[in-house]
Amino acid sequence: MRVLHLSNLYAPVIGGLERSIATSGEMMVRRGHEITVLTLATPASPDDEVINGVRVIRVRSVANTLLPGMNRDPRKPFHPTMADPLATAAIAAVLRANTFDLVHSHDWLMYSYLPLHSGPLGLPHVHTAHDFGLTCVRKTFARQGRRCDDGPSLGRCVPCASEQYGTPKSALLTAGLRAQRHRGIDCLTAISRSVASALNLARLPGELPVRVISSLVPDGLDELARATPRPSWLPDRPYLLFVGQLGPHKGIDVLFDAYEKLRADWPGPDTVPDLVCIGTQRHDTPPIPEGVTVRTDVPHPQVMSAWRHAAAGVVPSLLEGMGQVAVEAML
Repeated sequence: MRVLHLSNLYAPVIGGLERSIATSGEMMVRRGHEITVLTLATPASPDDEVINGVRVIRVRSVANTLLPGMNRDPRKPFHPTMADPLATAAIAAVLRANTFDLVHSHDWLMYSYLPLHSGPLGLPHVHTAHDFGLTCVRKTFARQGRRCDDGPSLGRCVPCASEQYGTPKSALLTAGLRAQRHRGIDCLTAISRSVASALNLARLPGELPVRVISSLVPDGLDELARATPRPSWLPDRPYLLFVGQLGPHKGIDVLFDAYEKLRADWPGPDTVPDLVCIGTQRHDTPPIPEGVTVRTDVPHPQVMSAWRHAAAGVVPSLLEGMGQVAVEAML
């Protein structure tokens, strides 16, 4: 089978979504399939390369070519909730130049493919919802710290998302998402029942069912954890481990508050466990408390080894569809 994956980001930018795509793609390559990932261009990456058997094609879009201000971080290009003309043209060019059996989309880059689905370049299309992005422009499906059970509307979503994007961008993204009817998805999957339940409030074709298929981790990950030497930078005593972006969307503020209380109440300051955080600091990362070790750019084998040696793993995100890091930790 020849599959074209569509994803806003891909390696070297790696988060849970990108790791899930890489895992499924690389495992399918091992089984004899041809896998291509089409993603948005980043400054330091080639336009066309092969990573672990997966072909990666990076294309330009309006957001990262003509309106770079839409990207808070140029290394993580942004795609809006509507078709991007340059991205649509690039997808069409790739479809004309190659033969695929299936298109599998994973985020808002899908909106640049949907205009092509009903035309001569259209192929069977699977979309996997890794978060709440088909329902909520913040992708959290939360308002004022709680699940948004009232559902989306212009009146509620624009003020809520303005905290993240600013009012003009929030209004544009919300209007674009509310205008979508998601016609052109032939099969819709969600990574958890939580995500699937929120999709009931998205504007979907009435006959389109949602199937829950959990995130994947690669074969042999537990063996990798056992075979990788214990990283020398880990504390010598018991430690708690967090892995993920160091932002409130991952609950890092909750974790830091809890850890400071733990240190204050612990009987004997010399025996309190350290807290190790592996991840990327962000603009909204809170101050790092005493006793916290932060490591960035840690190779994945060392991450798995760190999980293996931790006294406990912590996944503090309050509102997340399915933290793949929890699956890796439980291995």
